[in-house]
Amino acid sequence: MLDKSNTELRQIFARFATGVAAITFSSKNNKFLGITVNSYTSVSLEPPLVLWCLDKDSELYDELMDKKNYVINFLSENQKSIAVHLAKKNDHSLDKVKHKIEGINCVIEGVVGWISCSKVETFDAGDHEIILGKVIDFNYNQRNPLIFWDSKYKAL
Repeated sequence: MLDKSNTELRQIFARFATGVAAITFSSKNNKFLGITVNSYTSVSLEPPLVLWCLDKDSELYDELMDKKNYVINFLSENQKSIAVHLAKKNDHSLDKVKHKIEGINCVIEGVVGWISCSKVETFDAGDHEIILGKVIDFNYNQRNPLIFWDSKYKAL
């Protein structure tokens, strides 16, 4: 147990800049949904593996734990409104987000790039679940990313 507060720990976490991604997937009701995350990490090129973390308190937790396929969309600097929308509780619909379907992938338009993944394994990690995925397909666009630093969305 730490002698310092979670608030202090959160402050140091906030000082580390991260990219912002939106995980998109098809729900059990065949509706496309998304959730904002800033806990993405590339793991391996051979085989191509990535991971991201999901809060166990998320209303999408059960649905995402049951999903095998999903897309990691790396948001561009002008997509703050998408990040804010998909970070809200109880509204993860992509109805107001420009997106397209590429095969089985739901891709947000205007992103830096996207990675289609197949879930390999999950790991219990305190109040989050670590989701390890194998890269199935991807696309890259030459755009600047949206970043999250000091608990705020920023452009480079």
